[in-house]
This record gives sequence, C-alpha cells and structure tokens, in this order.
Amino acid sequence: MFARFAWIAVLALGSFSAQKKAEVEVCPWCKNDPALMSAAGVVSHGPLAIGPKGSADIVANLPTTQWVFIETAHLRWASSLGQTTVDMKDKPRVERELAQLRLALPAVPEKLKKLDPFLRLHLLAMRGENLYARFQSLLRVTDADFPPKRLQTGPYMGNGRFLGEADKFEVVIHNTRATHVPFTQSFTGAGVTDSVRWHFGETHKLIVSVPAEDPDLRQDRWLFPHVAHNLSHLFLCAYKHFSYDPPIWLDEGLAHALEKEIEPESNTTDGEEGSLRDTSGPPDWKAAAKRLQASKKDRSLADLLHAKEFSALDMDANIVAWSKVRFLMDTEPEKFAKFLGLVKGQLDAQGVPNGQKLDDLQRNALRDLWGWSPADFDAAWSVWVKAP
Repeated sequence: MFARFAWIAVLALGSFSAQKKAEVEVCPWCKNDPALMSAAGVVSHGPLAIGPKGSADIVANLPTTQWVFIETAHLRWASSLGQTTVDMKDKPRVERELAQLRLALPAVPEKLKKLDPFLRLHLLAMRGENLYARFQSLLRVTDADFPPKRLQTGPYMGNGRFLGEADKFEVVIHNTRATHVPFTQSFTGAGVTDSVRWHFGETHKLIVSVPAEDPDLRQDRWLFPHVAHNLSHLFLCAYKHFSYDPPIWLDEGLAHALEKEIEPESNTTDGEEGSLRDTSGPPDWKAAAKRLQASKKDRSLADLLHAKEFSALDMDANIVAWSKVRFLMDTEPEKFAKFLGLVKGQLDAQGVPNGQKLDDLQRNALRDLWGWSPADFDAAWSVWVKAP
C-alpha cells in the first residue's frame, strides 16, 4: 500500500526492449484484431508504457518469462502471471465470466480447465471495468461528470476524466516478489514485500503493484478481490482529484465492502508498508460485527474518526468500519453518495482543495444529510446490525 499516501515518487513500467518485443505473442482470443478488441472493451494489448513520462524501462530489466498487457477504458494492466488451473470451487464464477467475455470474443469456450496468461488478464480487465462501473454507481456519477480539466464554473469534480485524476488507473501483477520488490523499491525507496499503492504527482494517476506469489493469491478466486480492495482505495483517493487523504475508516470500510461483494470470505488488511490478504480474520464479518456490537466491543464513530493511520485499525476496528460503511451503503445510498462527495470535495475560501478539519466536515455532513450526531449514527447502526 502507500505509506499513508506519501506520494512523492517515480515508477516506470515502460515498453519492452528490442529483445523483449521479439518475444511478444499475439493474444489467442482476440487475435489483436481491432474489431474484436473493441467489442471486448480493449483499447490496446500493448506493450504499454505504464508510469510517468520520461521514466526508464523497468520491465525489460525484470527477470520474468513474459509480460502481458491490456488497456481498457479506465485501466491499464501489466501481468507476468502464468497459466493456472481452474479450481473446482471457483468453476461457476469462471464460467459465468467466460460467458460474458464470449459475447465479445466468440473463440472463448464455455468450459476450460486451464486459463492461459492472456485469458487470465482478459478476465481481470473485464472485472476491473465492472468494478469501476460499480464504484461510479456508488458515487452516482458517470464519465460525463468529469471534464478533462477543472472548469471555472459548475461543481468541483477534480482535474481529470478518471474520477478527477488526469490519467488512467494502473495495475501491475507480478508472479513473484523477485520482480515486485525491486519494481516498487525503485519508487518507494523501501523493499516492500506486500501490495503497494502509489500516486504519480507529475502525471496525476494512481497505481497498485501486487505480488501474486503466496499460495492464496496465485488463485484467481482470491487475487481479484485483493486487487479490488486496492483499487477501491485508488478510486476513492482519485475522486475529485487526490489532493488529500480520505478518512481512514471510510477509505478502509469501503474497500472491504467492495472486496466482500466479490468474495465474502476474502480479507485484505492495510498497514503502513503494504496491503496483504489476511487469512487470520473471521470468515463471516456480518456475524462478527453483530457479536462486537452485542459485547459492546465495537468502535464508536467518534473513535474511528480519530484513526489517522491504517495501523490504528485492528481486526475488530476493520470489521466495524466495514459494517458502518455497509450500513450507509445499504440504507441510504443516495445520501451516502452525497456524503462521499462532501468528504472528497472540500475547498477553501480560494477554491483550493483542502483536507483540514475532516472530522468536523464529517460531523457536519452527518448532521446536514441525516440529522445525526456521531452518537446518533452509532445508535442507528446498532439497530441495523442487530436486525435479522
């Protein structure tokens, strides 16, 4: 993850060297055919320049057999994942997604025992666009709401077309930490072994780098929910431009909510040096939240507002933050969208984005939208979480 968004650095995932270019294969599913690619929502199969302008070519220097690229409407992907066997427990989900992809790419079969690197990335890219659409629906926005540059009139929506950022979101998935660590170290200055999120101030875009080496993340069933958790953080930070950090409880609770919509048993936790899939948490967070409320061990909203670092949230606090965000999403989705817009769109007297006094901003938004104090919010949540 980002060290609480200490976004100051440079990362590059440039195009292949001449030697690497000779090894690039044509996608067996869309054949790199412009018409098929367009039908599947693919802008390009690359190689893609991922990272800030003018940066060095890092991929050519990373020890891996093959990089596969896909660019879609809102995201760019680079993956060194190899072939994988479809797990029997994950087969229904895979076949549903193959059916969706087959509408655009007729060569995709109905059933497959193995997914090659190209098909894995096609499916990941399709799921990424589905997630982007889900996030836009939460915000009650469309692409048309975000002009290429900030307008002098009308509501403030950031400084670019991608939820307020100028460039597309980027995802790099490594099949081993042997490439992830030097890749992220080149811009963080630290050898971070877990997933890393970063912001490029020069080009106004955000990236996540994921090492899919551990046994669980080698499986697509667990990999994409983990990626989705990280993308949720990127999307919320980008909303109305990444000018300041969103509140920790809201940022983390929303990421958990979207992750668990995809796979209810997937848990990703964030620290100050990386995010990782956490297998130590309870499998049923709804039951866990109910137990925490009943035992009076839940964290009040006033308490959650004080959390300024991810490390301030233990597992119980993560569960409560998820449940309280879920409560707002499920009971008052329109007001929740307005709440997110207020939290991410604060301007000072000169019209400059300003993240000061966010605790007061949230209290005022609760009062104006719901007529609640933080204590009233907790009381309403308690009634909801106890319901069958």
